[in-house]
Amino acid sequence: MSHSEISPSNAHRWMRCPGSVKLLRKVPPETESSEDASLGTRKHALMAQFAMLFQSSLSIGLHPTDVVAAEFFKSNPLATDEMRDGIFGNQLVEYAEHLMCNPKYGGAPVRTEIELPLDLSSVSPGMRGTADAVIYSHDDTTIEIVDYKSGSIPVTPHANEQLMLYLIGALQMTTDGLCKHEGAHIMTIAQPSVENGPMSFRSVTVPTDKLREFLFNAQLRATETRILKNPIRQPSNEACRWCRAKAICPEYHEWVSADVLIDACHKEGYAKISDQLAKRVLDNRKSITALIKSCQDYAVGKLNGGDNFPGYQLVEKSGRRSVIKSDAVTHELMFLLGPDALEPTGVGKLTRLAREHNVNLDFAITRGEPKMTLEPIEDVGEDFKTEEENENEND
Repeated sequence: MSHSEISPSNAHRWMRCPGSVKLLRKVPPETESSEDASLGTRKHALMAQFAMLFQSSLSIGLHPTDVVAAEFFKSNPLATDEMRDGIFGNQLVEYAEHLMCNPKYGGAPVRTEIELPLDLSSVSPGMRGTADAVIYSHDDTTIEIVDYKSGSIPVTPHANEQLMLYLIGALQMTTDGLCKHEGAHIMTIAQPSVENGPMSFRSVTVPTDKLREFLFNAQLRATETRILKNPIRQPSNEACRWCRAKAICPEYHEWVSADVLIDACHKEGYAKISDQLAKRVLDNRKSITALIKSCQDYAVGKLNGGDNFPGYQLVEKSGRRSVIKSDAVTHELMFLLGPDALEPTGVGKLTRLAREHNVNLDFAITRGEPKMTLEPIEDVGEDFKTEEENENEND
């Protein structure tokens, strides 16, 4: 079994739904990553690189500033123009200062390990992980795990399985290890407070005895996943959110539709919907939408793999449009549109403002790379749009 099937980043799923691991083997693999995922990977790498530069500078008596961040960008192929013109440089400095100059350690010498490989074979054979950063206090009595997230959806460190596993791995590298170690430790999520805002550091404290309890539970679930012929599949919002097997999971179908959609079709022999039933459908709209999205991904995976999928085909569509976020563009929009340009503006709103002011704002809009989109064979017009395209048009 590949270590990627049972990994710290997937722990939120396999610890809640051990059977999902074997079911995912029947789903076509992902063939491409989204633009957001690619950008997140770039930002993650830049954060680590700058933190290492910051650490090296401190070791020779220097203190990096925003100017150093600007110089760092100049020759770095991972940096985009948007990063260079925006406040991402400030975020780099804020992240590095948290790792190396945090006042909560009272000025005592600390050891910070960046991109630290962790051996988690005590949880499951072959399991590995890489912590974004581990801060050891001067006597190793306190360890802080810091995980950088670039996405706009807030992530909580509270009961975060990935961070718990990283903390266990980091503790096991100390002299006392996890068995003899006492006291409390820290798990921190570093994430922009808003899309382009300053960094936010959300932390929780975890006692060592809670980590031991969690380790036992993780070992049990990982063993079930590896050894049992038919591990239990147990749908939940947290376990199913990013699972690619929803399209072929009977338990997920039942969880989403039982007593909701089925009742709507069979009650009294015809489709009759009451206010109460409509409410239940609406209460489950996220799960139902996720099921549709999963079926779409399943069909795309088969078509990309060279198989047929009845009634559907892949058609090349123009890339997603987005507003260019840079100081130069913002300044020009302010000049052309006035104070309205200061408000959060999507492509749709910007297009309407352009019509109202009778100006051409193509300079402020960029379009991503074309991509293949699933469409019904009998309908290749505008009626079928992905959820992403509809959201973009409605901005």
